[in-house]
Amino acid sequence: MLVAREDRVEAYASALRGLVGLERDPEKQLKYFDFIDIYADLDDNERARYEREYPEEAEIMGTFSERYIQQGMERGEQLGVRKGEARVLLTQLQLKFGDVPESVRTAIDEADADTLLRWSTQVLAATTLDEVLASNG
Repeated sequence: MLVAREDRVEAYASALRGLVGLERDPEKQLKYFDFIDIYADLDDNERARYEREYPEEAEIMGTFSERYIQQGMERGEQLGVRKGEARVLLTQLQLKFGDVPESVRTAIDEADADTLLRWSTQVLAATTLDEVLASNG
């Protein structure tokens, strides 16, 4: 950062104020906030000073952080559910049809959650792998 060490807290607060004033899209704000935070690289003492001297900006930063963390948790949860559905489907296919070809494994890895659920239902009545993977909905 090209700002003197003693001016970093002020520069950080100014950058956040500028971000909020210039960008209205919350998704972009999160991205830019992350950049500002990483680039500023405030130490613990500077962060404490920032929170004391710039409470309004600190509250904005806290809101950004909470939203960023929430989004990450939601994405992680969605990924975990999808991986679990894929694992259950693969287990069902192996139990019913034996070895599962790599092409089917790839299709499972690339499928969205709705498709995995449909295939998991279709495996109950199917007599072949092709019937499971048939697109009917």
